[in-house]
Amino acid sequence: MTGIDIVDLKRVPLQDSFLKRILTEKEMKEYMRLSGTQRRREYAGGRFACKEAIFKATQDPDYLHYSILHGENGRPYVEDHPEIEISISHDGGIAAAVVLIRTE
Repeated sequence: MTGIDIVDLKRVPLQDSFLKRILTEKEMKEYMRLSGTQRRREYAGGRFACKEAIFKATQDPDYLHYSILHGENGRPYVEDHPEIEISISHDGGIAAAVVLIRTE
């Protein structure tokens, strides 16, 4: 199964009410370590795009079922879901995410 999503970063609110709906505790810790509004907006927007792409592939609407963290090499991964492969990109005020879920 596959999913893809794109987000206009200008439309990503950084208010707690939004962040608590999309970020898990572990993601929130990563988010809080970031400095600068732009970097935080890219992080939140990338996570939102990725979770929307996961929803499109799985139909699971609970964003908090998935923690998207950074590995040692900086590459994002979905914790506790090795069957889900992801890619997140940011450029020109846009965040995009692609999800591939292996079902074998």
